[in-house]
Amino acid sequence: MPTPPSAATRMTEPPGPPGSVAYNTWLGRTFSEVLLNERSQEERVRILNRIVATGYIQHNPLVPQGRQGLIDFIPVIYQSMPDSRFILHDVFATTDRVVTRWTWTGTLTGAPFLGIPARGQRVEFDVIDVWSVHDGQLHEHWDQFDWPRALIQLGVQGLPQPFLDVAARPVSR
Repeated sequence: MPTPPSAATRMTEPPGPPGSVAYNTWLGRTFSEVLLNERSQEERVRILNRIVATGYIQHNPLVPQGRQGLIDFIPVIYQSMPDSRFILHDVFATTDRVVTRWTWTGTLTGAPFLGIPARGQRVEFDVIDVWSVHDGQLHEHWDQFDWPRALIQLGVQGLPQPFLDVAARPVSR
């Protein structure tokens, strides 16, 4: 069976100039659909260098600051969950912001993830990212992960019953 092309080979050129809604939509799509699904670290770095500012401001305390923080963090995902997939649902953009909504799926079979040991736990949870855009690159980032659902799926014990109840409900995307 032939190897599928890398995600980077599917990266398109932006459909408009920097600062346009079309360009910022392209930034969000490229990050959440192309970059996150790219298996090659070399290609991820190439994409990150193009779309993320060097002084990237990260408001997720689990991820180090700057573009280099992303370069260092994304491999951790694949070391823990080699079958990770990121499914993009929506991209919303203005001339200085972009928002994506996506689902992360994977199986924890590798290195521990955030201190949680691998036992073959399957995860599927939703994420929303918000970025400010300056000079044609993602500049500042905020996110919301469905951590209760993810932690329950990863087998973390001791979460309050309301979280268990909500996580047991079907997801409507």
